[in-house]
Amino acid sequence: MTPKIRASGIDRDEKFGIFRKRIQAPSLPSFETPTKCLKNIRYIPPNFKINEVIKRVTPEMVESIQTGQYRSPRTITKKFLPNKLNLTIFHLMYDKVPRVDECETIVNYLYPASESTLFLPTVRIAMLKEGNKISDKKVEDYIGMMGHMIDITEDTVNTKAFIGTVPLIAPKFSRKIVNLYLDKGITAFAIDGGTRDFLNHVAEFRTILSEISKRNPLEKSFIYACNLGIPRYEENRARADDFLSILAYVDAFGTTFKTRGRKIMWGERKAKQFVKEHLFYNVSNYYRFCREHDLTVSRARQFLVEYNQVEQLREADKVRSLVGKEKIQDYLDTKNGIDDKAMKRLGSIAEKVKIS
Repeated sequence: MTPKIRASGIDRDEKFGIFRKRIQAPSLPSFETPTKCLKNIRYIPPNFKINEVIKRVTPEMVESIQTGQYRSPRTITKKFLPNKLNLTIFHLMYDKVPRVDECETIVNYLYPASESTLFLPTVRIAMLKEGNKISDKKVEDYIGMMGHMIDITEDTVNTKAFIGTVPLIAPKFSRKIVNLYLDKGITAFAIDGGTRDFLNHVAEFRTILSEISKRNPLEKSFIYACNLGIPRYEENRARADDFLSILAYVDAFGTTFKTRGRKIMWGERKAKQFVKEHLFYNVSNYYRFCREHDLTVSRARQFLVEYNQVEQLREADKVRSLVGKEKIQDYLDTKNGIDDKAMKRLGSIAEKVKIS
């Protein structure tokens, strides 16, 4: 039998969509959620449980693997951390579904580059589009690719648990993707936000959760989310929608490794610093942030990456301790970054998603 990530509900909040669960991945110590995943972190917090290792996969890289010129998977596995759930995430830099032989090369390279889980690759939205619209044909090709990757892995000895990736796209398409994984017996899911903020895409987000829950209770499913965006900036701050995902049935929220918008110089890019007291980001640009903190741009980038991840991890720990004590509403009432509109949208996810 193929291994699975096992999830079991411990407690939940009645008003918001948040569970406290125990998660058991193959051959690893169990841990509780909700939590925050970290990547490229130098300081290792003791409560840190999930380590992301991101690898962009280009056609040139796949060609080099096929011709025996690419380096060993050890270049990836050396980033693993002991006693953590190490997630190797391949992000495919393709505008269309790779050829069958390329798909097989990708998943056969992903397998030894992974530890206890096999995280099915994330993709660019261009792979699913014809012009500016999501295409039925391209989504079917995508589903065929994912199904083929699962099948060729299962055709040999497989000791790793699958995590099925689901793009945050229109319900017509996401339902088919979710059911592909459920048909294959997969109960761990990665929702790829594609840098969109889920509170402005509630229907798409809720559909994925509802479709999962029709066949596997959410309290027994592992729900991970990555590439979660934040809403448009209001002067010098933005609501921390990525963090708020843990109040919408997300067990572990990861980092953002996709980019959006036009390319601009680093100094002009948005510098966002998480403020856990209010659940928003202070927003400036790197030129201003560097002047205020007497840092170079490269050091400022590293500081904010680590600071935001660790602060969100600590705040997720705090929220987890409140689950089941009917204190989530009281907690949110103290956060200036959360208005009534955001709370209603969070509540609507809890109300309208069937959880078992």
